[in-house]
Amino acid sequence: MAIIRINDLKVRTIIGAHPWEKVNKQEVVINITIEYDSSKACISDNLKDALNYESVAAKAIKTAQGSRYTLLEKLASKLLTGIMSDKRVQSACVRVDKPHALPEAGCVSFELSSARTIIQNFTCR
Repeated sequence: MAIIRINDLKVRTIIGAHPWEKVNKQEVVINITIEYDSSKACISDNLKDALNYESVAAKAIKTAQGSRYTLLEKLASKLLTGIMSDKRVQSACVRVDKPHALPEAGCVSFELSSARTIIQNFTCR
């Protein structure tokens, strides 16, 4: 298995519970970790055999920019659902950071992960 990490993807979106947050875009920072089987891409050196991180990032940006959520949980869930829709992805983790959410903190983060269940063949006795 291989791991792809997309770190510090900055996006402006509508996110938050306060009235002013519902009309003013704020920056969120998205971090994505994806685990997938890269063996075919390692052999072929062909982009079509790889999980294209540029496409993953573009989809995440589009999803976040087009959203209007109250909670980081909802945004992270939508991002994770989009990533896991690619059947090659075995597991993924999405962390959404909201800088300036608390004046005393650098950011507030929410992290969500998912993994496919691996069903192994077994014999009942």
